[in-house]
Amino acid sequence: PSPTATTATATAAPHQLLPAVVSPAVIDHRSAPRPSEHQHRKADMAELGLVEAALLAGLALALVMAYKLFCKTPTYAEEQTEDPEEDKDAEEEDENLVPMSIFFATQTGTSEEFAQTLAKEARRNGYKPTVHDLEEYDHEEDLPKEKFAVFLMSTFGEGEPTDSAQGFDEWLKSQEQRDLLSEMTFSVFALGNKQYEKFCEMGKKTDRRLAKLGGKRLFEVGLGDDDDSIEDDFNEWKQNFFQKANAHFNLGAASTEEVKFEADWKIEILDPRESEKYVSGFRPASDAKDNIEMSVVKVNRELRQKPSGEEATRHIEFEISDSTLTYNTADNLGIYPRNDHKTCAKLLKRLGVTPDTVFRASAANGRHTSLPAVCSAMDAMLWHLDINNPPKKSLLSVLAQFATDPDEAKDLRALASSKQKERYDKEIQKKHVSIPALLDQYRSIRLDFHTFAEICPKMQPRFYTISSSSNAQPGRITITMSIVKGGICTHYLRGLRPERAEKAPIFVRASTFRLPGELSTPIIMIGPGTGIAPFMGFLQEFEHRRKSNGGSIPEATGARVLFFGCRRRDTDFIYDEELKEAEETKTLTSLHCAFSREGEQKVYVQHMMEKVGEELVRYLQRGGYVYVCGATTMGRDVKNTFIRLVRSSMGTSEEAAAKFIDSLQSDGRYIQELWSA
Repeated sequence: PSPTATTATATAAPHQLLPAVVSPAVIDHRSAPRPSEHQHRKADMAELGLVEAALLAGLALALVMAYKLFCKTPTYAEEQTEDPEEDKDAEEEDENLVPMSIFFATQTGTSEEFAQTLAKEARRNGYKPTVHDLEEYDHEEDLPKEKFAVFLMSTFGEGEPTDSAQGFDEWLKSQEQRDLLSEMTFSVFALGNKQYEKFCEMGKKTDRRLAKLGGKRLFEVGLGDDDDSIEDDFNEWKQNFFQKANAHFNLGAASTEEVKFEADWKIEILDPRESEKYVSGFRPASDAKDNIEMSVVKVNRELRQKPSGEEATRHIEFEISDSTLTYNTADNLGIYPRNDHKTCAKLLKRLGVTPDTVFRASAANGRHTSLPAVCSAMDAMLWHLDINNPPKKSLLSVLAQFATDPDEAKDLRALASSKQKERYDKEIQKKHVSIPALLDQYRSIRLDFHTFAEICPKMQPRFYTISSSSNAQPGRITITMSIVKGGICTHYLRGLRPERAEKAPIFVRASTFRLPGELSTPIIMIGPGTGIAPFMGFLQEFEHRRKSNGGSIPEATGARVLFFGCRRRDTDFIYDEELKEAEETKTLTSLHCAFSREGEQKVYVQHMMEKVGEELVRYLQRGGYVYVCGATTMGRDVKNTFIRLVRSSMGTSEEAAAKFIDSLQSDGRYIQELWSA
């Protein structure tokens, strides 16, 4: 054979996927002229170039296949090829289901979680549920058309609607047509906290108003107490609700089977080219409604004279002069905390995903994921997944389905049951067992990141009353914060270093604390501990007015009385110098401090109020305003003290005195911002 044929065969033989490169000379070398040495070399190079090209093409194909197989992670809830017959069957099945609209109004995400749980169980019981955020629902146009509606209503503070329900509440109050909702059958579950005086008030009001407008109440309003076990309250109500609803719609006995987890999310892993463009850091969730911005911490200092470990109080200032954020004095500042980086890295390893994996998440039926449109696994874990709080019972039930050890699965289901409430409280709640700690305890739980991201509770912002004046320092927002044991946000903020120009994601929410329009109006402020925060903003405002008036208090200014309380003046008397200066400059008319641990008897702010009771009542009779900020128990004691003072000074009955204080609340002259301890 010719040299050309030999070379071609020898070159191609080792590469089983490549065809042998054969010269035309091989076909009929006898009839062809003998090639020159130069032609031999030229032919050999051409043949070698074809082989290399084929090799490169094969390598490229192999890389593409490998990427699709190993890097392009399969998504959950992948869209299936449309089957007309299946669609037809689904439509016919839907026609036999009872439509149910589920509405939620939430401040912390709990009622939204309950709404999704209710929807999943509704499908098993023969309903076709649709979940609506009241803030995004056109109640004026669509609510009168609803046939069957369930409302999950959270109460904010002392009987107020959540931010998302304010429009709905105002609309409902303004309606007078008695048959407006005559076509609707409804039920309400109210969420609240018994530490507050007006427990579950929003749910109760919604229930009454729906009935007043002609709605037919299916089942008595359910009451969930967050101070005890709101999840147990909801589960008990839910069970009774489906019994009533199924009987009403002739759907048979309510299902008692365990709700199996079915993935609703679709997660797409971005290819390396798209991932390279990703910049790590906080990104707001795609459904975020607030104007969230990263703000530099300019001041972070301790306020206590003798801080000890977690017994500390911080004064933190955020720079907003270079942002679009604005605020009013005593507004609330929302802050998104960050989880511990080492804990997140360890958890991601357990879930089998690299921290720099970048993905895009979406949910079925247009639901929100509460994640950014594009996010890395590490950023999702750091900023958006609430892994630090104890898992709810509903999450334990889901995790049980992923436990490969039957004994562990059984134990998780037992913990989630209402029969083992005391054990759950003792072993999970009181020990503040986090989700990573629980996964360490139950090693047989097998989860991937996709599933974990869907079932894990989402991070909620923490709120702090702003302690600065928007007129005195418009370019900075100040908060006053006590360190909370196990509190993720307070520990995160405590660690932010001004010298490193470290930032935090913040936004502003309006509050009910507003100074009266007239300078002559008397003002009574009561704020022990960090409850003094809004009043430090008020003091800045008063000082700003004094300086704007040439250094003296405007003549028409009314009384400005402040009651503050702490344990000891040499331990936790925060802002002591500022308060003393305010009294000396007459920015405050009078300052009353209660130091509860300095004497034989404990002394609180209400005891200091009783010493000047007649004076306080005179201020109220002159149109004065009362502002109370702090724990709910303190707020209750202060209100009872005012009732006693009014009764004593005005010579009236306790009932009449209580009505007098209630009227101040109705008129917006007795304003409280309280939190459960």
